Amino acid sequence: MNTIIFSSLLKEVINPSWVETLTTTIQQHTKVRVQFIETNDIWCRDFLPIQVDKNKFIQFSLTKDYYPKNLNHLRTDPSPICEKLGIYYIPPVYDGIPIYIDGGNIIRKYNKVILTDKIFKDNKRIPPNQFRKILKNLLEVDQVIIIPKEPGEDSGHSDGMVRFVNKDTVLINDYSTSDTNQRFVKQLYQSLKESGLKIIEVPYKPVYGRINGIQPSTGIYINFLQVKNKIFLPTFDDPPTDTRSISIFQKIFGSGNIIHVPSKELSQLGGVLNCISWEMSS
Repeated sequence: MNTIIFSSLLKEVINPSWVETLTTTIQQHTKVRVQFIETNDIWCRDFLPIQVDKNKFIQFSLTKDYYPKNLNHLRTDPSPICEKLGIYYIPPVYDGIPIYIDGGNIIRKYNKVILTDKIFKDNKRIPPNQFRKILKNLLEVDQVIIIPKEPGEDSGHSDGMVRFVNKDTVLINDYSTSDTNQRFVKQLYQSLKESGLKIIEVPYKPVYGRINGIQPSTGIYINFLQVKNKIFLPTFDDPPTDTRSISIFQKIFGSGNIIHVPSKELSQLGGVLNCISWEMSS
């Protein structure tokens, strides 16, 4: 990874000094270049392609229900962005129909990929077993792991639920501290364990209800930004839980690798640090 991409809109929808501090902090700790691009929305992770190797990018179509009809103007065409970045991408189709997957629902690392079962609802024409084979081929992985969508969560994305620590271990939210449906929690554990993965729970303190019609992502620490070996961990102006989360992540990734980023204002817009970022290697 040598470039982190953000939308230039960030400076309009959130305090510009926060954006400047985040940019400076990333560059200081990682020596990775930060670049801003023109988009219609700030959630770059979801509408930009998946980089499979140095010269291979897969551009899935944004899911049909990602925006309500009155917000369809926020959809961003990735073509001009990729052209400016010198990227040629493959738009996968099945029987001539686009394959719909948001980038935030693709956790890909260590020759594995984790997605929620929302992919089957969004692509009903594709038989599930065949879909797994298609994803293995497109994303060049050995294992496709399907986990249940979190009940009541709008996006159906996996990046607010699970992240890799190493090839054998993943982080998941500690759902015991929330009102989350226990049948879902059992299914989540089962799907990950049956895939051969060990599980570490991390703090999870979601805010229920909506802010200006938006489901906030406040309290979702697992939606961190990882740049090389550095973890940019969101915090939410909740000292007890923030402190506990920082301590747990330090034990997992090393105390010198955790940089906490105050993210409450961002989270109230519906996402956190992984959501707003996109990385590119060249």
